[in-house]
Amino acid sequence: MKTEEIKRGEFNAYYPISNLKPSAVNRDLFLKHSESFKNKLNNYGWLMPIVVSTNGDVIEGHHRLESAKILKQITIPVYIVDWIDTKDSIKNLDCIINLNNGNRAWTKLDYLKAFSIENKDYKIVYDSYLKNSNNISIGNIVNCFFDSNNASFNKGLSKIKNSNFAEYLLNNISSLVSKHTTKKIQAYCIRELIKIAYSKTKMDTDSMDYLFKHYDMMATQNHLSLTSISDFKPYMEFILNDYKKLKKC
Repeated sequence: MKTEEIKRGEFNAYYPISNLKPSAVNRDLFLKHSESFKNKLNNYGWLMPIVVSTNGDVIEGHHRLESAKILKQITIPVYIVDWIDTKDSIKNLDCIINLNNGNRAWTKLDYLKAFSIENKDYKIVYDSYLKNSNNISIGNIVNCFFDSNNASFNKGLSKIKNSNFAEYLLNNISSLVSKHTTKKIQAYCIRELIKIAYSKTKMDTDSMDYLFKHYDMMATQNHLSLTSISDFKPYMEFILNDYKKLKKC
């Protein structure tokens, strides 16, 4: 049985580091990861080359490259491929994400920042993260704007549900955290409140004003449900139902 030939690159065991160019769409590098790879290189040698394009753009292996620099290496083993157009940032990013060790090390922020280069929706959310990161977790900033579908988000396919409502949520959450700190306004409770905002109130700001006011009171009075994973959402839904009854009167 004849098998179809799969594309193959070329191996160069002594590629000059000075000729390599890190990708602009790769995730942020962490010194801790580079230090870890440095120790592995010292202990086991080069067990895996990095992947580069024919013009020296790094596709996979940025942390190993940084480790080699820390070790003051002049050359590095590379696997050169000629079918990836690294000048096309979308195709380049797609390749980087799919090659990067199964994406296990990528965080929501890595995906958000990488896709924000070409995707307007991701750029809006990333800019919002830069403004609110001191008060709100990256996960909840993403939840304010996008549906909680990691598969779509990790492929750069998420779309903003309602930008104005998302900003409304962020402003109110940020105010609560600034006033009461993250010890009282916990990330998992905020996550549940965001779910209520979209699924239960249907993005009604009057209902959310009522809930935010009550949340503020809960934090001030150290309410028992304030930091309870199991109690917070049911309690807030109970408060929302009370509001709906009052509104009908």
